[in-house]
Amino acid sequence: MIRQRSTDSSFMGPEDVMRRARQMAVVAMLLVLLYFGVAEWHSRQAGEALDPVGNTGIQSPTGDKGSSEDPSDLVELTPEENHLDTCELEKNPSRITSTTFWIDVDISEQKVRIMEGENVVHREMIASTGVEGHETPLGTFEIQNRGEWFFNEKYKQGAKYWVSFKDWGIYLFHSVAMDKNQKIIPEEAAKLGTPASHGCIRLKVEDAKWIYDYIPERTKVVIHE
Repeated sequence: MIRQRSTDSSFMGPEDVMRRARQMAVVAMLLVLLYFGVAEWHSRQAGEALDPVGNTGIQSPTGDKGSSEDPSDLVELTPEENHLDTCELEKNPSRITSTTFWIDVDISEQKVRIMEGENVVHREMIASTGVEGHETPLGTFEIQNRGEWFFNEKYKQGAKYWVSFKDWGIYLFHSVAMDKNQKIIPEEAAKLGTPASHGCIRLKVEDAKWIYDYIPERTKVVIHE
C-alpha cells in the first residue's frame, strides 16, 4: 500500500525545521546589529551636543591670534606657561621697549612680573627682596647699568647677571647668591620666595639672565607692597 504524503501546511519535515531555524537566527542577528547601531548613533549625538567642535578641554597657553575671547575668561597661566609666552619675545626682542614694557615687583608676594601695558603678564618670577633693616626701596625707578658678575667681599657673596634699577649699581636685580667661584650657595638659594637680601632683588639664574638679556635701559620698575 502506498502512503500518500500529507498536504497539510502545518506539517514540517526535518528540512523545514532546519530552514526555519536558520531564518530565525538571521533575524536575531539583524536585530542585534540594529540595536547596537542605534545605541552608537545616540552616543555620538550626545557627544556632539556636549562638544560640538571636538575640543579636548585643554586650552592653548597663548590662545589663538585674533581671538575675540574676553581675557577675563582665559585660564590663568602658570609660570611655566608664561615662560613659553616669553619665547615669542625672545624671537623678536625689538618688541621689548622701555615705553611698552615695565617690571612689577610685588614685595608681599615676593614676585617679579614682566608686564606689557597695564594687564598683560609675559613672565612671572619668584624673587627674594630685602630683609628687615635692609628693605628693598619702594617706588618707581628705571633700569640703569648692568654686568655679568660681581662679588661683595664684605658679605662674601656674589651673583650673576646684575641689572641696576637705583643708584647705579647699588640696588640690583641679580641671581641667587653665589660664592667667589660662581657656585650657587644652597642655603641662600633655598630662601628664594622669602625676604633674604640686603636690598637687592634676587632671582633664579635663568630669570636674572632673561632680564639682563632682554630688558632695555630706562624700562620702568614699580616696587610696591
